[in-house]
Amino acid sequence: MKRFFNKRTFLIFLAIIFFLIAWNREINLLYAMFALLASTLILSHLLPRYSLKGITAERQIASTAFEGDEMDVRVTLRNNHWNSRYMIEVVDSIPAAEPGHQYPMSFVVRLKGRKKREYSFKMNCYKRGEYTVGPLALRSAYPLGISSSTKNIPETHLPLLVYPEMFEIPHLPLRAKGHTPMLGVELISKAGGSEEFLGVREYKQGDSLRYIHWPSTAKHSRYIVKEFEIRASTEVTVLLDLHKGSNIGEGKETTLEYAVKIAASISKYVLERGHSLQLIGYGERPHIIPYAKGLSQLARILEELARVKCDGEIFYSRALPHSSDFLRDGGTAVLLFSHINKNIEDYLYSLSLLRAKRMRFISVFIHPGSFSSSRTDPSPSEMAPLVQELVSEGHPVYFVSKGDDLQRVFAE
Repeated sequence: MKRFFNKRTFLIFLAIIFFLIAWNREINLLYAMFALLASTLILSHLLPRYSLKGITAERQIASTAFEGDEMDVRVTLRNNHWNSRYMIEVVDSIPAAEPGHQYPMSFVVRLKGRKKREYSFKMNCYKRGEYTVGPLALRSAYPLGISSSTKNIPETHLPLLVYPEMFEIPHLPLRAKGHTPMLGVELISKAGGSEEFLGVREYKQGDSLRYIHWPSTAKHSRYIVKEFEIRASTEVTVLLDLHKGSNIGEGKETTLEYAVKIAASISKYVLERGHSLQLIGYGERPHIIPYAKGLSQLARILEELARVKCDGEIFYSRALPHSSDFLRDGGTAVLLFSHINKNIEDYLYSLSLLRAKRMRFISVFIHPGSFSSSRTDPSPSEMAPLVQELVSEGHPVYFVSKGDDLQRVFAE
């Protein structure tokens, strides 16, 4: 209602009343009052537009930041006319800022002719994501404050990518068993088809006859095969749950935001120690960053994690076997369970398919019920077979709830 009952509406209504009375009564004074009000309304409409004419603006802001970072935003106003301009509001649009601070406003009392005015302010990046900052909007109600005019500066649209926040992980059980530990790989013995000769052993069903060691076979009167060391990759794969029903909660306190923060922190831990890493998630489009090492891979991972959304159609139980073609034998899979369906058997079956590739699992169970009291996810007793199978095989398992100190969770 306030939109309709303002100064301008009141003056228009008053001018109409004066005109009707003057026309009905033929009172010249009321005609004069009507003319005064009409001219005031016309000037209040034209002068704010004139006040913004010739004013340009630009903004400087970093194109990337991390969640929680405080960024400097610099704004420059220029008056390209000789006359001064007064009472100019500068309103920005920064969707990456905290709620309630997404439209920062500054007020310039006077901008002299052919001069510029620079100012800056701080902005806190509230949540990771891909944003478009702007446009800057100039607003003026000078000089009467009855009517205002707004001018958008389209050139001030700027992209902003906010990376997820990370926490320090003191230790993660990535070391696999092998004969000769190497950085990023493990060694597994296998009969034939390898790089380095390890020794000989008795023939087992399934061994290729091509690798029979005939001198030893003749000596022992039974089949003996050559044994080699094969390099089985211990590359790490982070598997995200991006099904559209798996994001529970609001704002920053959602299962997806926790999963992304954990994925980013594990990625940093893995890559800083020289291992290879890949990221897989099936949203509306596949988010797949292939295996690579180094800080450049971390930059690619963080960029992708900044953009991921829960907008996919593939349930996590189906996404796990769907990812198997991208996994290398003997590697490690980081499983982030954000939402679990009632049918636990689907997950057990998916794990069995990955287990066939000698995968090692690091599982993180994010409790969706702690993010929304209305959730009806499987109870701990229903999830017990899945958790027990992982624990019984020696795979690390972590449990996360809303509000947990994630660094402490992974330090235990």
